[in-house]
Amino acid sequence: MRSSTENIDQEKVNQVIDYISANLHQPLQLDVIAERICVSRRQLLRIMRSALDESLYAYMARQRMERAIMYMQTEEMTLAELAARVGYDNPQSFSKAFKKQFSISPKTYINELRNRLQKYVKNSGDGCEGLPFEVCEEEDIDLVYIRIIGRYGDENPYETAWSNLMKYLNEKQLLTVSTRFIGLSFDDPNVTNPTQCRFYACASVNRKVEPAGKFGTIRLRKGKYAVYTLKGKYSSLQEFYNNISVNFVHTLRYGMAFEEYIHYTKESNNTTTTKIYIPIK
Repeated sequence: MRSSTENIDQEKVNQVIDYISANLHQPLQLDVIAERICVSRRQLLRIMRSALDESLYAYMARQRMERAIMYMQTEEMTLAELAARVGYDNPQSFSKAFKKQFSISPKTYINELRNRLQKYVKNSGDGCEGLPFEVCEEEDIDLVYIRIIGRYGDENPYETAWSNLMKYLNEKQLLTVSTRFIGLSFDDPNVTNPTQCRFYACASVNRKVEPAGKFGTIRLRKGKYAVYTLKGKYSSLQEFYNNISVNFVHTLRYGMAFEEYIHYTKESNNTTTTKIYIPIK
C-alpha cells in the first residue's frame, strides 16, 4: 500500500513541477494546481514540501527569478517585458521580488554573472573559441523521464535513475534501435543552489506512453540547434557549458537545451561522447 501511495505522489509531483515550469508567465494559483492533480490545497503543500525540501511558495518564487535570469542571458528586453515573461504585473513588483531573492537588482546580478563566467573561462585557460559545432534542425522528440534533484553528476543517484529507466523501458518494450538517451538539465548551477538542480534522465519513445509513478513524459519541441560534441568524462560538462556560454556566436532562442549520450563506458572516459544541443534562432 505504501509503495502504491508513493508512486501516486511521485506522479503528482512530476505533474506539478512540469505545470509550473510551463506556466511561469502567468499567475499560479494553488487551488487550480491542486484541482489539476485531484488533491486538496493542504495535501498539495505537504506533497511538494516533501519532494522539494522547500515550500511550494518558495519554489515558485525561485523558479520565476531563475527563469528571469535565463531570459536576461538569452534576450534583450525591457524590465517591463521581463517582468511580464515571469508572471509579474509590473516591473516594480518584479524588481522587489528579485532583490528579495538575490539581494541585488536584476541588472547588477546579470552583469556580475557574466563577469564571473568570463573570469572563470579566462582562468581555466580552456576557452571554446573555434570549437567545432554543427547546426541542425530537430523534429519534436517525445521522451519518458525519471527526475533527479541534487548536484549534477552525483554518481549514486544518477546510476540508480538510469538503471531504473532502462528497467522500465525493457518492461514496457520501448527500447528500439532508434532510442536516443537524453539528459535535460533544467537549472544552471551558476545560479541555482547545486543541491536544488533538476535533471531528467530521458529516453526517446516512438509511441504514446502514459505517465506512471516516478516516470513522466515530456516533449522537446522542434527547432534549430547548435550542436557541440564533448569527448571525455561527464565531470567536465559544466566547464564545457561555461565556455560555450561565454564565447557563443549564435543568437539564442527560448527552448530546452539538452544532452544526448552517444557512447558511454565506465572503463574508459576517453571514448565517452556527449552531444550538447543549444537552441538557436
